[in-house]
Amino acid sequence: MARLLADSAPEPPAGVVVRAPTLDDAPAVAVLIDARNQADFEEARSIEFSADELRALWAGHPERLATDAWVALIGGETVGWGQAQREGDMANLADESCVHPDFRGRGIGSHLVALAEAWARERGFGRLLVHVVTDEGRRLLESRGFENVRFFWRMVTELHDEPARPEPPPGFAIRRYRPGEDDVGLHAMHQEAFAGHWEFVPHPLQQWLEWRTERSDYDPELWQVALAEDEIAGAALCFGARGLGWVLDLAVGPRFRKCGLGLALLRAGFHELWRHGHTFVGLEVDSENETGATRLYERAGMRVTRRYATFEKRLEA
Repeated sequence: MARLLADSAPEPPAGVVVRAPTLDDAPAVAVLIDARNQADFEEARSIEFSADELRALWAGHPERLATDAWVALIGGETVGWGQAQREGDMANLADESCVHPDFRGRGIGSHLVALAEAWARERGFGRLLVHVVTDEGRRLLESRGFENVRFFWRMVTELHDEPARPEPPPGFAIRRYRPGEDDVGLHAMHQEAFAGHWEFVPHPLQQWLEWRTERSDYDPELWQVALAEDEIAGAALCFGARGLGWVLDLAVGPRFRKCGLGLALLRAGFHELWRHGHTFVGLEVDSENETGATRLYERAGMRVTRRYATFEKRLEA
């Protein structure tokens, strides 16, 4: 039988059962995440995964459920969820990790964080990142020795009418992504564009591409690529499902910035999302992004609906 919890993990709170999830837990976890969203955020609609999409995501690496994730239950009801991930040389507790609003204050969130700490220590990570959105969550992490190091925002917009297809700046062309043909240049541009961002971790081409093209909401027609002659200068990598669009990557190579290319790419992405029926669009951005991305998104009509506080803890071996 797979090990359910880290050997060094503490006991859960009284009356709470914590175990490794299975694929059959996806519907209950999707309901839990939606309940958290309704309680904590300003969005009229949520852009998280449906039960089928969450199950498909887990099914890509089912072995990780046994060792890297936890569900908390009270009387058979799923009231908490957490998933630990590797981010370069550090561990990360996934953004979707949460406790049901009706079951907060019972030690479940603290227990999930403790499990993530034990998971990280077992694997030799020196740091753990956790992201919270409430004052209660901030106090919990501070009590466990975490330090607030960053803020990230979710920004959204609703496309009520068809956005105009933008004209690119002089010297550039914007077209749809061509799978296979564009991959090497797109990856190289992306890695250079994000190299200076906070805690950026480079990834080899195949891994970088698989993480994007194996998503259930991947559609190559939604990816927009900018060219300067034959060189890929930027891209907007968009995804969509159930009418909900997501801009995972908006990247412009350092040599091609400050000419309006980023805004043109974003608007080209909006145009394609609208054409494919995805009219509620979101993205996440580092609030301290040095390239001015937040101002660009505001110019495109996006507004902040979530503010994640990122906390870090340095772990002893």
